[in-house]
Amino acid sequence: KLELFNPLHPVLGNEDILYIDIDSVIVGDITPLTTMKKITLLNDFSQHGASVAPATGIMFIPAPAKKNVWDEFMKNPEKEINAIRTPPYHGDQGFIGRICQDAERWQNILPGRIISYKANIATPKMIGFNPELYDGTGNGKLPDGVSIVCFHGSPRP
Repeated sequence: KLELFNPLHPVLGNEDILYIDIDSVIVGDITPLTTMKKITLLNDFSQHGASVAPATGIMFIPAPAKKNVWDEFMKNPEKEINAIRTPPYHGDQGFIGRICQDAERWQNILPGRIISYKANIATPKMIGFNPELYDGTGNGKLPDGVSIVCFHGSPRP
């Protein structure tokens, strides 16, 4: 995912990017997600509270914001790639979250537009139900106003 931040990429370097992981399903209008001005990340669905870890399953990356992330990564890419980070600060989202601490969060600016299948839809009798993620609102149906459902693990869409 870090290549998305390469400001010299021949195709994407000068473009704003709305990145959506392959394990997410667009179920409604995503136009509001394309109008951000700052880097925008998800809150990790397994976390709650004020200092929630970031997740990179859906990101808005404005072209002017790419250089800072890319330059930080390129200082020592081998170190960043091999860094041991524990969940929920693991992988690319650990690095991106550390560099983009002031990133907007989708759940804060567009509440209810991006949801988790496990946390917000699945019920105890459905495949993929996870009692640790379940927020108590899921009834097996897609809530009104949702744009994207994230599956983040099993089951895959």
